Amino acid sequence: MDATPVRFDVPIPGDVLAGLTWRNRRGRTRGLKYVVDGRPERSVSLQGFYRLTSESADEPAKLIGHAA
Repeated sequence: MDATPVRFDVPIPGDVLAGLTWRNRRGRTRGLKYVVDGRPERSVSLQGFYRLTSESADEPAKLIGHAA
């Protein structure tokens, strides 16, 4: 599977962050919880084994590609 490398030096705008959707192994999708004013308030919604859906992965990939 092709993937965009993880980068910690590129900020993700709040509207993009709030719109991301994730899928678990069982195929269930969900968005991030506890996003307030474009910032994650609690890390608990980032814990677990989830992958970005292909639709959601496009936006961060564009941002990271422009920052390279």
